[in-house]
Amino acid sequence: MSENLKKVIAHHDWWSETYNSDYFKHFALYHKITLDNIQRFLPKEKDVPILDAGGGTGIWSIELARIGYHVVLTDISQGMLEKARKKVSELKLDNMIEIKVSNICTMSEFKDNQFAMVLCEGDPLSYCGNHHAATKELVRVVRRGGRVIASVDNSLSALSWLRDKNDREAVQRLLETGEVVMPQEREEFCYVIHAFTPEELRELFESNGLSVERIIGKPVIAHRRLACFNSEDPEVQEWLYQLELKYNDNPSFYPWGGHLEIVGRKR
Repeated sequence: MSENLKKVIAHHDWWSETYNSDYFKHFALYHKITLDNIQRFLPKEKDVPILDAGGGTGIWSIELARIGYHVVLTDISQGMLEKARKKVSELKLDNMIEIKVSNICTMSEFKDNQFAMVLCEGDPLSYCGNHHAATKELVRVVRRGGRVIASVDNSLSALSWLRDKNDREAVQRLLETGEVVMPQEREEFCYVIHAFTPEELRELFESNGLSVERIIGKPVIAHRRLACFNSEDPEVQEWLYQLELKYNDNPSFYPWGGHLEIVGRKR
């Protein structure tokens, strides 16, 4: 295991204590945008298995189980999965969600064509250490005609952030390799991620046997710099949400998204 991946695991084990509260405090709108995108592509039959790869505390597994789908939730962080087990048990969804420790780069525990859909939300492809190997695995385990939906960090957004910092070396590294060091609350948790351009992300999916059906930015309008972003007014939040749905799949708006999300169908 690489030192970088050890940092990823250590950070997520530590973050698991507050992850859910942090997520829904800062990413409530992001969650609604993602849920809208996932629901567009869900299998019609509900008695089919879905893989939530790198699913952390089970946010998406729980959403799908509540709808009626059977989900296998995996993550490389034991801390995240411990929180997931507790939440799943509290909600009495144990019969709908199976939980396993797994690395998305090497999922030998799963058979070829096992799942009707595969989710990889929260950007595991960006920080797994080998997005090529991980994508091959995600495609291998999904059935023909099934969808793979994945979110990643957006290179264009990272570039804007690094330019604001005036970090010339970091800008050069990002442009040449796609790599950037993620700042964290604690220095020992700072790890390298791979940030994607929309074109690179499309090529990654297409070269692994997926027909790209949709790419969105998340979010492309709402930003923490906007005074209304943290508004508790439901009308303001609904206004932002509707703007996101209108513009987030427009390529002209991709540069504004902190994250990119892609949907591919296995040929």
